[in-house]
Amino acid sequence: MLATPKQGSANAPEASASDQTATPYSLHDLPLVNDSPRSRGRIRCEVTDFKVDEELPFTPTDEGEHLLVRVRKINRTTHDVQQQLARTFRLRIRDVGYLGLKDKRSVSTQWFSVAVPAPVDSFAAPDLEILQQRRHIRKLRPSDGCRNQFEILVRDVEPTHVSSSRMCTVPNYFGEQRFGRDGQNVSAAMKWIHEGKPRVASFVKSIYLSSLRSYIFNHVLAARVDRGDWFKGIEGDVLLDGLPSGPLWGRGRLSTSSLAQRIEQDVVESVAEIAEALEWVGLKQQRRPLAVAPICLNCKTDMDIARVRFALPSGSFATSVLRECFDLEERWR
Repeated sequence: MLATPKQGSANAPEASASDQTATPYSLHDLPLVNDSPRSRGRIRCEVTDFKVDEELPFTPTDEGEHLLVRVRKINRTTHDVQQQLARTFRLRIRDVGYLGLKDKRSVSTQWFSVAVPAPVDSFAAPDLEILQQRRHIRKLRPSDGCRNQFEILVRDVEPTHVSSSRMCTVPNYFGEQRFGRDGQNVSAAMKWIHEGKPRVASFVKSIYLSSLRSYIFNHVLAARVDRGDWFKGIEGDVLLDGLPSGPLWGRGRLSTSSLAQRIEQDVVESVAEIAEALEWVGLKQQRRPLAVAPICLNCKTDMDIARVRFALPSGSFATSVLRECFDLEERWR
């Protein structure tokens, strides 16, 4: 089981600085499906080693008040591009829509939406390029979902230990990007809880809540991986697309029953402070599949470099696929 944060109350005496920040969190803490030897591997050694292409989940109408802009970004966050578009079109940041966050240290293409009458030719910013513009009837939102195509170079591998079969179906863990380096998003969110949940910027609050929600989900999934039934239904499971699911915590009763519910309840009780905070802000419970199968998986090894290509549905993490085959060392910046 994963390490859990310190327990306490928002009205209790303030925790010490070490208690507030001592929430280590890494994919290395999560149980693997297969314990046989994996190859070592290094990712993001160069920005161009990690490529992501976002696919629109619909066909644009080619009419309407919203301009869809497909952008290629290099070593930029999604919010960098959002801010640049807001400046370019003289909009508020919240009026620039997008489907999902993309890794900073990568070459990524993704779609944004802006409610403007005329297109723009280019950005006055390095490492950003406009690839395509289409019109549409509504703003893009993360809830729309999307599929992402990945092409990733893994360096310094041991070819004899590279097996693509280990990546065919994997636990659908939230990756380290959701939690920040060394779990800093979880640590900051716990500090926010200990301080009585003071008002913070809406974007910061969303980071806190998503990291805590993901933290609980990963605990549930880790428990199921330890049991060996993470990819097949057990008594009381709720299936999504034929796969068992785990909770994205919020208000409401668990939709599972029997054995599946007992597993989830045990996990939630171990992180009760986090669960209570998510209920306090009014989030409603949702479900997420415990397993994910990469689409069109292809892995080719040349000397000590593996080139891995696959697609994933919205919200799934490429690093959670790779870690089943590689003992990853990742460069964050």
